[in-house]
Amino acid sequence: MIAGPSEILVLADGTTPPAWVAMDLFSQAEHDELAQSILLCPDAAYIAAVQAEIDRLLPTLPRATIIAKSLNDRGAMILTRSMEEACDLSNRVAPEHLEVSSRDPHRWEPLLRHAGAIFLGAYTSESLGDYCAGPNHVLPTSGTARFSSPLGVYDFQKRSSLIEVSEQGAQTLGHIAAELAYGEGLQAHARAAELRLNPVPAMR
Repeated sequence: MIAGPSEILVLADGTTPPAWVAMDLFSQAEHDELAQSILLCPDAAYIAAVQAEIDRLLPTLPRATIIAKSLNDRGAMILTRSMEEACDLSNRVAPEHLEVSSRDPHRWEPLLRHAGAIFLGAYTSESLGDYCAGPNHVLPTSGTARFSSPLGVYDFQKRSSLIEVSEQGAQTLGHIAAELAYGEGLQAHARAAELRLNPVPAMR
């Protein structure tokens, strides 16, 4: 479904305390066993440090069993060739929550096209977005951030498309519409457009 299970993807350049990142991964894994927590980083030593913090901190949490099952079944820590590659992989995943845990997050933000919510900088934990930073908590999941957005005001507003074509515009668009309609086998659609090509004067 569009709103669940929960997901977090952390892009890390190795400058954030590893315990912070470990706990951020836990913060989504604790939701349920189907949650997904991913770390992308170009620094192998840093990934090892995060893993060490996961091992150290996990037993201290009440929901450790759920977190462990989520991380083992659906979690990942991936060594990338660069931060640029990490951004590319993140766009493929299109996560619900995306943390840019970097000393210079604004360097990477322009490369990020698909995410429900993007959290910039080491101090911007996903938890702040959940509870007090302001964005809507209902976000697209399961890759649907490629084509959908967080819940917002527009989801509760009824709108209509308004189209008006001039006589001159109909001469151009009519040919295009007719060609496409004939291609679909919808002759009445095509003829409705063609009848307005070089039309007779309007009846009075």
